[in-house]
Amino acid sequence: MRLPRLPTYLTRFRAQSIRHNTTHSQQTTSPASDLDLWTSKVRPGDKVYVGMSGGVDSSVTAHLLKTRGLDVEAVFMRNWDTRDERGECPSELDYRDVKAVCKQLDIKCHEINLVKEYWNTVFSFTLDEYSQGRTPNPDILCNREIKFGVLLKAISRLGPFQWFATGHYARTIGDKLYRGLDRRKDQSYYLAAVDSKYFSHTVFPLGLLDKKRDVRKLALDSGLATANKEESMGICFVGERRRFDAFLAEYLPQHPGDIMSENGKFLGRHKGMFTKTIGQSAGISGWQDKWYIYAKDMKSNRMYAAQNSDGRATVRFRNRQFGVATGQYLVLYSGDLCLGSAVIEHATSESTDQAICEENV
Repeated sequence: MRLPRLPTYLTRFRAQSIRHNTTHSQQTTSPASDLDLWTSKVRPGDKVYVGMSGGVDSSVTAHLLKTRGLDVEAVFMRNWDTRDERGECPSELDYRDVKAVCKQLDIKCHEINLVKEYWNTVFSFTLDEYSQGRTPNPDILCNREIKFGVLLKAISRLGPFQWFATGHYARTIGDKLYRGLDRRKDQSYYLAAVDSKYFSHTVFPLGLLDKKRDVRKLALDSGLATANKEESMGICFVGERRRFDAFLAEYLPQHPGDIMSENGKFLGRHKGMFTKTIGQSAGISGWQDKWYIYAKDMKSNRMYAAQNSDGRATVRFRNRQFGVATGQYLVLYSGDLCLGSAVIEHATSESTDQAICEENV
């Protein structure tokens, strides 16, 4: 049996998924003053709908817009509607916090139910990808299809407006997307698949702010109800207290299998092909160096792992990367400027000119 080679990755892309936000001749870096356009392009009295999630980031976003003199209304999109093991519905708790902040700011709040759209567009696709051994990114898909898709259509039915705002740490010039100044919080990656036409009507007030130094302090100084709320890092349909693999096991059948080394040596067992992704620790104990998953064979139900002490592997893109997983997104940058994105369709150790040139990115 031919074993998978160690990952000197060459990445191919789905042609239909590549989205370019600019040309290479565009300016790639700009001083902060040039990127602080949200404060110069908006006018007091402009109508703006701000997407609020119940966290401190979107709360501060609404506060900044309100103090700027805009006509602010909040929209809370309900994407998931199940209760956790404590009998609590996380979206209900988040909506409670949104309403509390809106009351403090004296702005109207709209709840928009997108559970059906999210299930059909994001969640079903995510399950299908995992069932095929791929590693999707539901957050990127949600931004493209839901937040900057059906949500904006729903907002347009509320009445005319000039701006849409979110609490993302990103910056824009016209329809061009740039990284947020707080590199630890930069979220341009998760916005890279959004059609750039929407950015000319979107403002990201947090793009020039630092989360720890600025945003949390603004929330505390303003007495916002969410000022001390912990940061949410979970996917909305999983929640904060659940393991992702345990959640997927409720929807996908579990077929335990072997974890093998690149030389065909048995290392251990996995609980299902969806329980570990490419680049993730294999969970093999008793070794000085960690083992990382580098390949999956869906036919044999086997995962393959390699020891990689520096956590890196070569990529045929001039840069070194680790854990290139099909289904994930590659996002291209020139300096701070986001050039576009593509879904990784195939990663292989074979290097041919034909494969390299398959897509001009």
